[in-house]
Amino acid sequence: MRVVAFMEAVSGRVLSWDMSRVTVRNLARCIHQVSIAFPQAESIYLVWDNWPVHEHPVVQAAIRKDPRIKVLPLPTYAPWLNAIEKLWRLVRQETVHAHPWCDDFLLFRNEIKEKFQEFAEGSTRLVHYCGLSS
Repeated sequence: MRVVAFMEAVSGRVLSWDMSRVTVRNLARCIHQVSIAFPQAESIYLVWDNWPVHEHPVVQAAIRKDPRIKVLPLPTYAPWLNAIEKLWRLVRQETVHAHPWCDDFLLFRNEIKEKFQEFAEGSTRLVHYCGLSS
């Protein structure tokens, strides 16, 4: 199970998709869904690390389809600058770490999906946890 997620920095709204593999086509589809999810946004900023798939031509083409999307690249090895890394940490702490579902992958997967769904409408707790508000 792999999860792709985008977090809206003001509300803490999280868009997430689980998949067996994060391919360039899957990531391009997720970017398209982000565009659809924010029809009124003047700009959509993607804060990205140096994962090579981010530079793939298919992913770059998906970004160019919506002129509102702007990529904010992070320096190499600087995860503390990316708020979504704190979302990953929160999910690991509250759901993954020492999970009681080790014998049932489907139940474990559903627990992870539910954790991301918890933030689907926004979360002031998540915004605060990620250091995006005081």
